[in-house]
Amino acid sequence: MRTLLLSTPLSLAFVVLWAGHAAAQGPAPTAPPAAPTGAEPPKAANLPNLPGARITTGQAPVVGGNAAGARERALDDALRQAVDQTIDDLIDPQTRAAQMKTIRALETKARSYVGSYRTLEEGETGGIYTVRVEAEVDRVAVRNRLERGTAPAGPATAGRSVIPPVVVLPGEGATSGFAAAVAGALSAAGLRARTGAPPAPASGASATVSATTTDEGPLRGTGRVSVACRGVARFAGVALPERAAATRAFAEDASAGRVACLDRLASSLATEMASALASVASPTADLPVLTIDADVVEPAAVAALLKSVRAVGAVSSADLVRVGGGHAEIHARTRSASAPLAAALSRDVDTMISLSDVQASGAVIKLRARLRTPAGPETGSNP
Repeated sequence: MRTLLLSTPLSLAFVVLWAGHAAAQGPAPTAPPAAPTGAEPPKAANLPNLPGARITTGQAPVVGGNAAGARERALDDALRQAVDQTIDDLIDPQTRAAQMKTIRALETKARSYVGSYRTLEEGETGGIYTVRVEAEVDRVAVRNRLERGTAPAGPATAGRSVIPPVVVLPGEGATSGFAAAVAGALSAAGLRARTGAPPAPASGASATVSATTTDEGPLRGTGRVSVACRGVARFAGVALPERAAATRAFAEDASAGRVACLDRLASSLATEMASALASVASPTADLPVLTIDADVVEPAAVAALLKSVRAVGAVSSADLVRVGGGHAEIHARTRSASAPLAAALSRDVDTMISLSDVQASGAVIKLRARLRTPAGPETGSNP
Protein backbone atom coordinates (compact mmCIF):
# COMPACT_ATOMS: atom_id res chain seq x y z
CA MET A 1 0.00 0.00 0.00
CA ARG A 2 2.84 2.37 0.82
CA THR A 3 4.44 1.59 -2.53
CA LEU A 4 1.20 2.50 -4.28
CA LEU A 5 0.92 5.80 -2.41
CA LEU A 6 4.51 6.70 -3.26
CA SER A 7 4.31 5.72 -6.95
CA THR A 8 1.04 7.44 -7.74
CA PRO A 9 2.27 11.02 -7.20
CA LEU A 10 5.39 10.19 -9.22
CA SER A 11 3.27 8.81 -12.05
CA LEU A 12 1.03 11.84 -11.98
CA ALA A 13 4.05 14.13 -11.98
CA PHE A 14 5.50 12.27 -14.94
CA VAL A 15 2.20 12.54 -16.83
CA VAL A 16 1.99 16.27 -16.13
CA LEU A 17 5.57 16.85 -17.20
CA TRP A 18 5.12 14.79 -20.38
CA ALA A 19 1.90 16.62 -21.29
CA GLY A 20 3.56 19.99 -20.83
CA HIS A 21 6.51 18.89 -22.93
CA ALA A 22 4.21 17.61 -25.68
CA ALA A 23 2.28 20.87 -25.69
CA ALA A 24 5.53 22.81 -26.02
CA GLN A 25 6.67 20.52 -28.87
CA GLY A 26 3.32 20.46 -30.70
CA PRO A 27 2.98 20.72 -34.48
CA ALA A 28 4.46 23.86 -35.99
CA PRO A 29 1.91 26.47 -36.94
CA THR A 30 0.96 26.52 -40.60
CA ALA A 31 2.95 29.11 -42.55
CA PRO A 32 0.86 32.04 -43.75
CA PRO A 33 0.10 32.01 -47.49
CA ALA A 34 2.60 33.87 -49.64
CA ALA A 35 1.61 37.34 -50.60
CA PRO A 36 0.53 37.70 -54.23
CA THR A 37 3.24 39.06 -56.48
CA GLY A 38 1.08 40.43 -59.23
CA ALA A 39 -2.43 40.59 -60.62
CA GLU A 40 -2.02 37.56 -62.88
CA PRO A 41 -5.15 36.77 -64.90
CA PRO A 42 -6.87 33.55 -63.88
CA LYS A 43 -6.08 31.73 -67.14
CA ALA A 44 -2.36 32.01 -66.50
CA ALA A 45 -2.38 30.31 -63.11
CA ASN A 46 -1.16 26.79 -62.39
CA LEU A 47 -0.82 25.71 -65.99
CA PRO A 48 1.10 22.52 -66.84
CA ASN A 49 4.00 22.64 -69.25
CA LEU A 50 2.46 23.87 -72.48
CA PRO A 51 3.07 21.73 -75.60
CA GLY A 52 4.94 23.64 -78.30
CA ALA A 53 5.15 26.71 -76.08
CA ARG A 54 7.41 29.67 -76.68
CA ILE A 55 9.26 31.48 -73.92
CA THR A 56 9.55 35.22 -74.48
CA THR A 57 10.38 38.26 -72.37
CA GLY A 58 8.57 41.59 -72.59
CA GLN A 59 9.63 44.89 -71.06
CA ALA A 60 8.07 48.28 -70.51
CA PRO A 61 9.19 51.39 -68.61
CA VAL A 62 7.37 52.34 -65.42
CA VAL A 63 5.97 55.79 -66.18
CA GLY A 64 4.78 57.99 -63.34
CA GLY A 65 5.10 55.15 -60.85
CA ASN A 66 2.35 53.15 -62.61
CA ALA A 67 3.80 49.63 -62.27
CA ALA A 68 0.45 47.97 -63.11
CA GLY A 69 0.24 49.74 -66.46
CA ALA A 70 3.87 48.87 -67.22
CA ARG A 71 3.17 45.22 -66.41
CA GLU A 72 0.32 45.06 -68.92
CA ARG A 73 2.44 46.66 -71.64
CA ALA A 74 5.29 44.23 -70.91
CA LEU A 75 2.89 41.28 -71.07
CA ASP A 76 1.52 42.53 -74.39
CA ASP A 77 5.09 42.77 -75.68
CA ALA A 78 5.92 39.21 -74.62
CA LEU A 79 2.79 37.73 -76.22
CA ARG A 80 3.37 39.72 -79.41
CA GLN A 81 6.88 38.26 -79.63
CA ALA A 82 5.48 34.74 -79.27
CA VAL A 83 3.04 35.31 -82.15
CA ASP A 84 5.77 36.96 -84.22
CA GLN A 85 8.06 33.94 -83.78
CA THR A 86 5.25 31.65 -84.93
CA ILE A 87 4.78 33.78 -88.05
CA ASP A 88 8.50 33.42 -88.80
CA ASP A 89 8.09 29.64 -88.63
CA LEU A 90 5.20 29.65 -91.09
CA ILE A 91 6.40 31.98 -93.87
CA ASP A 92 9.65 33.04 -95.47
CA PRO A 93 11.08 36.62 -95.29
CA GLN A 94 9.89 37.55 -98.79
CA THR A 95 6.31 36.53 -98.09
CA ARG A 96 6.52 38.36 -94.78
CA ALA A 97 7.52 41.58 -96.54
CA ALA A 98 4.61 41.27 -98.96
CA GLN A 99 2.16 40.54 -96.14
CA MET A 100 3.25 43.28 -93.74
CA LYS A 101 -0.27 44.68 -93.36
CA THR A 102 -1.70 41.28 -92.42
CA ILE A 103 1.15 40.60 -90.01
CA ARG A 104 0.72 43.97 -88.31
CA ALA A 105 -2.96 43.15 -87.77
CA LEU A 106 -1.96 39.80 -86.29
CA GLU A 107 0.52 41.38 -83.90
CA THR A 108 -1.99 44.04 -82.83
CA LYS A 109 -4.36 41.28 -81.68
CA ALA A 110 -1.65 38.94 -80.41
CA ARG A 111 -3.55 38.00 -77.24
CA SER A 112 -6.42 36.54 -79.27
CA TYR A 113 -3.99 34.10 -80.94
CA VAL A 114 -2.53 32.87 -77.62
CA GLY A 115 -4.48 29.89 -76.35
CA SER A 116 -2.87 29.91 -72.90
CA TYR A 117 0.16 31.24 -71.12
CA ARG A 118 1.78 31.40 -67.73
CA THR A 119 4.10 33.89 -66.12
CA LEU A 120 7.53 32.49 -65.30
CA GLU A 121 9.10 35.65 -63.87
CA GLU A 122 8.06 39.24 -63.42
CA GLY A 123 9.14 42.30 -61.52
CA GLU A 124 10.46 45.84 -61.67
CA THR A 125 14.17 46.55 -61.82
CA GLY A 126 15.67 49.90 -62.55
CA GLY A 127 12.40 51.48 -63.64
CA ILE A 128 11.72 48.68 -66.17
CA TYR A 129 8.97 46.13 -65.63
CA THR A 130 9.92 42.75 -67.07
CA VAL A 131 7.56 39.82 -67.67
CA ARG A 132 8.84 36.42 -68.84
CA VAL A 133 6.11 34.11 -70.07
CA GLU A 134 5.59 30.67 -71.54
CA ALA A 135 2.91 31.05 -74.21
CA GLU A 136 1.12 28.54 -76.43
CA VAL A 137 0.24 30.15 -79.76
CA ASP A 138 -2.65 28.83 -81.84
CA ARG A 139 -0.64 27.98 -84.98
CA VAL A 140 -3.71 26.91 -86.95
CA ALA A 141 -5.44 30.24 -86.37
CA VAL A 142 -2.29 32.17 -87.30
CA ARG A 143 -1.79 30.07 -90.46
CA ASN A 144 -5.41 30.56 -91.51
CA ARG A 145 -5.12 34.32 -91.07
CA LEU A 146 -1.93 34.41 -93.12
CA GLU A 147 -3.48 32.33 -95.88
CA ARG A 148 -6.44 34.69 -96.09
CA GLY A 149 -3.96 37.52 -96.46
CA THR A 150 -2.13 35.74 -99.31
CA ALA A 151 -5.27 35.09 -101.36
CA PRO A 152 -4.80 35.79 -105.10
CA ALA A 153 -5.25 39.46 -105.96
CA GLY A 154 -8.46 40.56 -107.61
CA PRO A 155 -8.69 42.46 -110.92
CA ALA A 156 -8.03 45.81 -109.27
CA THR A 157 -4.68 44.72 -107.82
CA ALA A 158 -3.58 41.87 -110.08
CA GLY A 159 -1.01 44.05 -111.83
CA ARG A 160 0.84 45.02 -108.66
CA SER A 161 3.37 42.27 -108.28
CA VAL A 162 6.90 43.65 -108.21
CA ILE A 163 8.19 45.64 -105.23
CA PRO A 164 10.46 48.35 -106.63
CA PRO A 165 14.12 48.53 -105.55
CA VAL A 166 14.91 51.45 -103.26
CA VAL A 167 18.00 53.53 -102.53
CA VAL A 168 18.27 54.56 -98.86
CA LEU A 169 19.85 57.99 -98.29
CA PRO A 170 20.91 59.53 -94.95
CA GLY A 171 18.98 62.64 -94.01
CA GLU A 172 18.81 65.00 -91.04
CA GLY A 173 20.33 63.45 -87.92
CA ALA A 174 21.05 60.14 -89.70
CA THR A 175 24.54 58.86 -90.42
CA SER A 176 25.50 56.74 -93.41
CA GLY A 177 25.75 53.84 -90.94
CA PHE A 178 22.12 54.31 -89.93
CA ALA A 179 21.05 54.39 -93.59
CA ALA A 180 23.03 51.20 -94.19
CA ALA A 181 21.31 49.53 -91.23
CA VAL A 182 17.89 50.44 -92.66
CA ALA A 183 18.89 49.12 -96.10
CA GLY A 184 20.17 45.92 -94.50
CA ALA A 185 16.89 45.40 -92.65
CA LEU A 186 14.96 45.92 -95.90
CA SER A 187 17.16 43.37 -97.67
CA ALA A 188 16.67 40.88 -94.82
CA ALA A 189 12.91 41.25 -95.39
CA GLY A 190 13.35 40.20 -99.03
CA LEU A 191 13.34 43.64 -100.69
CA ARG A 192 15.95 45.04 -103.04
CA ALA A 193 17.66 47.89 -101.20
CA ARG A 194 21.04 49.61 -101.20
CA THR A 195 22.53 52.75 -99.71
CA GLY A 196 23.57 55.90 -101.51
CA ALA A 197 24.61 59.49 -100.92
CA PRO A 198 22.43 62.57 -101.45
CA PRO A 199 21.05 63.87 -103.76
CA ALA A 200 18.38 61.34 -104.66
CA PRO A 201 18.84 59.48 -107.94
CA ALA A 202 17.08 60.98 -110.97
CA SER A 203 15.06 57.81 -111.59
CA GLY A 204 13.83 54.92 -109.48
CA ALA A 205 12.58 54.85 -105.90
CA SER A 206 14.59 56.36 -103.06
CA ALA A 207 13.96 57.09 -99.42
CA THR A 208 15.69 59.70 -97.28
CA VAL A 209 15.76 58.63 -93.65
CA SER A 210 16.16 61.00 -90.71
CA ALA A 211 16.62 60.20 -87.05
CA THR A 212 16.41 62.06 -83.75
CA THR A 213 17.31 60.91 -80.26
CA THR A 214 16.09 62.29 -76.94
CA ASP A 215 17.83 61.63 -73.62
CA GLU A 216 14.99 61.01 -71.16
CA GLY A 217 17.20 60.88 -68.09
CA PRO A 218 17.90 58.27 -65.40
CA LEU A 219 15.48 55.51 -64.58
CA ARG A 220 14.06 55.34 -61.10
CA GLY A 221 16.31 53.65 -58.59
CA THR A 222 19.29 52.85 -60.84
CA GLY A 223 22.10 54.48 -62.73
CA ARG A 224 20.63 53.45 -66.08
CA VAL A 225 19.24 56.03 -68.46
CA SER A 226 16.42 56.01 -71.01
CA VAL A 227 16.85 57.21 -74.60
CA ALA A 228 13.96 57.69 -77.06
CA CYS A 229 14.37 57.67 -80.85
CA ARG A 230 12.17 58.68 -83.75
CA GLY A 231 12.82 58.10 -87.44
CA VAL A 232 11.09 59.30 -90.60
CA ALA A 233 11.40 58.04 -94.18
CA ARG A 234 10.48 60.39 -97.03
CA PHE A 235 10.13 58.81 -100.46
CA ALA A 236 11.02 60.12 -103.91
CA GLY A 237 10.35 58.57 -107.30
CA VAL A 238 7.33 56.74 -105.92
CA ALA A 239 3.97 58.10 -104.73
CA LEU A 240 4.11 57.33 -101.03
CA PRO A 241 3.52 59.41 -97.90
CA GLU A 242 6.29 59.54 -95.31
CA ARG A 243 6.54 56.73 -92.81
CA ALA A 244 7.65 57.09 -89.18
CA ALA A 245 8.71 54.81 -86.34
CA ALA A 246 9.67 55.32 -82.68
CA THR A 247 11.65 53.17 -80.25
CA ARG A 248 13.23 53.40 -76.81
CA ALA A 249 16.38 51.87 -75.28
CA PHE A 250 17.95 51.68 -71.81
CA ALA A 251 21.66 51.60 -71.04
CA GLU A 252 24.31 52.46 -68.48
CA ASP A 253 24.98 55.85 -70.07
CA ALA A 254 23.41 58.13 -72.66
CA SER A 255 25.97 57.34 -75.37
CA ALA A 256 25.36 53.59 -75.22
CA GLY A 257 21.62 54.22 -75.02
CA ARG A 258 21.65 56.25 -78.25
CA VAL A 259 23.55 53.49 -80.08
CA ALA A 260 21.12 50.81 -78.91
CA CYS A 261 18.10 52.98 -79.65
CA LEU A 262 19.19 53.77 -83.23
CA ASP A 263 19.86 50.10 -83.86
CA ARG A 264 16.29 49.25 -82.90
CA LEU A 265 14.97 52.23 -84.83
CA ALA A 266 16.59 51.04 -88.08
CA SER A 267 14.69 47.76 -87.91
CA SER A 268 11.37 49.39 -86.95
CA LEU A 269 11.61 52.04 -89.67
CA ALA A 270 12.49 49.39 -92.27
CA THR A 271 9.34 47.48 -91.33
CA GLU A 272 7.21 50.56 -91.98
CA MET A 273 9.01 51.23 -95.27
CA ALA A 274 8.60 47.64 -96.47
CA SER A 275 4.87 47.81 -95.85
CA ALA A 276 4.63 51.06 -97.82
CA LEU A 277 6.70 49.80 -100.74
CA ALA A 278 4.68 46.58 -100.98
CA SER A 279 1.51 48.65 -101.35
CA VAL A 280 2.76 50.33 -104.54
CA ALA A 281 4.49 47.39 -106.24
CA SER A 282 5.46 48.14 -109.82
CA PRO A 283 2.76 47.20 -112.36
CA THR A 284 3.49 44.44 -114.86
CA ALA A 285 -0.07 43.94 -116.10
CA ASP A 286 1.08 44.02 -119.72
CA LEU A 287 2.45 40.47 -119.35
CA PRO A 288 0.27 37.36 -119.07
CA VAL A 289 0.34 35.31 -115.90
CA LEU A 290 1.22 31.63 -115.69
CA THR A 291 0.28 29.73 -112.55
CA ILE A 292 2.70 27.20 -111.08
CA ASP A 293 0.82 24.77 -108.84
CA ALA A 294 3.44 22.90 -106.82
CA ASP A 295 3.00 19.86 -104.62
CA VAL A 296 5.48 20.82 -101.89
CA VAL A 297 5.65 20.17 -98.15
CA GLU A 298 9.05 21.57 -97.07
CA PRO A 299 9.25 25.33 -96.43
CA ALA A 300 12.83 25.44 -97.72
CA ALA A 301 11.68 23.82 -100.97
CA VAL A 302 9.08 26.57 -101.46
CA ALA A 303 11.76 29.25 -101.21
CA ALA A 304 14.08 27.36 -103.57
CA LEU A 305 11.29 26.87 -106.12
CA LEU A 306 10.36 30.55 -106.06
CA LYS A 307 14.02 31.45 -106.54
CA SER A 308 14.23 29.04 -109.50
CA VAL A 309 11.18 30.54 -111.22
CA ARG A 310 12.56 34.05 -110.86
CA ALA A 311 15.89 32.92 -112.28
CA VAL A 312 14.35 31.85 -115.60
CA GLY A 313 15.26 34.48 -118.18
CA ALA A 314 11.78 34.58 -119.73
CA VAL A 315 10.13 35.42 -116.39
CA SER A 316 9.64 39.12 -115.66
CA SER A 317 8.41 38.61 -112.10
CA ALA A 318 7.16 35.82 -109.86
CA ASP A 319 5.27 35.95 -106.59
CA LEU A 320 4.20 33.38 -104.02
CA VAL A 321 0.46 34.00 -103.67
CA ARG A 322 -0.66 31.01 -101.63
CA VAL A 323 0.96 28.30 -99.51
CA GLY A 324 -0.66 25.65 -97.33
CA GLY A 325 -2.17 22.20 -97.38
CA GLY A 326 0.88 20.73 -99.08
CA HIS A 327 0.65 23.09 -102.05
CA ALA A 328 2.28 26.35 -103.10
CA GLU A 329 0.91 28.60 -105.84
CA ILE A 330 3.26 30.91 -107.72
CA HIS A 331 2.21 33.49 -110.30
CA ALA A 332 4.84 34.18 -112.97
CA ARG A 333 4.52 37.06 -115.45
CA THR A 334 6.08 36.02 -118.72
CA ARG A 335 5.58 36.06 -122.48
CA SER A 336 6.58 32.41 -122.60
CA ALA A 337 4.05 29.64 -123.04
CA SER A 338 3.67 27.14 -120.24
CA ALA A 339 5.44 24.22 -121.96
CA PRO A 340 8.73 26.07 -122.75
CA LEU A 341 8.73 27.60 -119.28
CA ALA A 342 8.23 24.18 -117.70
CA ALA A 343 11.15 22.81 -119.72
CA ALA A 344 13.41 25.71 -118.74
CA LEU A 345 12.43 25.38 -115.09
CA SER A 346 13.16 21.63 -115.07
CA ARG A 347 16.54 22.22 -116.70
CA ASP A 348 17.74 25.10 -114.50
CA VAL A 349 16.08 24.30 -111.18
CA ASP A 350 17.96 25.19 -108.00
CA THR A 351 20.34 22.46 -106.83
CA MET A 352 18.57 22.30 -103.45
CA ILE A 353 15.45 20.74 -104.96
CA SER A 354 14.34 18.21 -107.53
CA LEU A 355 11.25 18.46 -109.73
CA SER A 356 9.07 15.61 -110.91
CA ASP A 357 5.66 15.06 -112.51
CA VAL A 358 6.00 18.35 -114.41
CA GLN A 359 2.90 18.92 -116.57
CA ALA A 360 2.05 22.02 -118.60
CA SER A 361 -1.50 22.71 -119.74
CA GLY A 362 -2.87 26.07 -120.84
CA ALA A 363 -1.71 28.73 -118.36
CA VAL A 364 -0.95 26.24 -115.58
CA ILE A 365 2.18 24.24 -114.74
CA LYS A 366 1.77 21.45 -112.22
CA LEU A 367 4.79 19.84 -110.60
CA ARG A 368 6.15 18.12 -107.51
CA ALA A 369 9.09 19.76 -105.66
CA ARG A 370 11.17 18.12 -102.96
CA LEU A 371 14.45 18.91 -101.21
CA ARG A 372 17.32 16.81 -102.47
CA THR A 373 18.69 14.19 -100.07
CA PRO A 374 22.33 14.92 -99.16
CA ALA A 375 24.79 12.67 -100.92
CA GLY A 376 25.83 9.64 -98.83
CA PRO A 377 26.91 6.02 -99.10
CA GLU A 378 24.97 3.85 -101.53
CA THR A 379 22.35 1.85 -99.65
CA GLY A 380 20.22 0.67 -102.54
CA SER A 381 18.25 1.95 -105.43
CA ASN A 382 16.48 5.32 -105.20
CA PRO A 383 12.73 5.24 -104.87
